[in-house]
Amino acid sequence: MKTFLKYTLIALISYSITSCDTDVPDTDTIDPTFSLKITGDGFDRTFTQDDDFANLQLNLRAGASYDFILAGVDNGGVRQIQFQYSPIAVSINTAIPSPWTENNNGFTSTIRFNGDRNNAITAQILSGTFTPMLMSETILSETFYIRVEDFGGESGPPFNITDAVLDIVIADHPTVVIDF
Repeated sequence: MKTFLKYTLIALISYSITSCDTDVPDTDTIDPTFSLKITGDGFDRTFTQDDDFANLQLNLRAGASYDFILAGVDNGGVRQIQFQYSPIAVSINTAIPSPWTENNNGFTSTIRFNGDRNNAITAQILSGTFTPMLMSETILSETFYIRVEDFGGESGPPFNITDAVLDIVIADHPTVVIDF
């Protein structure tokens, strides 16, 4: 019952946030924000643009199942959100819902939301589950790439962009963040 209530609350919050229409301002100099919440294998952490990604690493246990919630936010409207990962190392176990799309070139999968300047919204959320995998190796180093763009105001480009690269290491080890 507790899990059901948690997912019901997430769905209600998702609906209310993704339903917030906004007007694109004349000029927009404020960078968008993001959060990536990962839970599973006794782990629970939310990563944001304020983390020092150059000095941390996320260790994931091969074969474990993780829930994730990715959110991109900008008060002047979200133009695009991207989440990239290696499909060789990570399996997304959830269907990607519309209006999100997924493109897999064999080396990289990109899950993307494209906003509409004429129907701008302040935020978009994606949730699902994933499983990190190993093939014949005993350890695998990969990355999650997150990018959020706004419209840059009515005047258009340059867009404000917030992005981050989260280094991940997949092996038979506990799930933990290592700070360097």
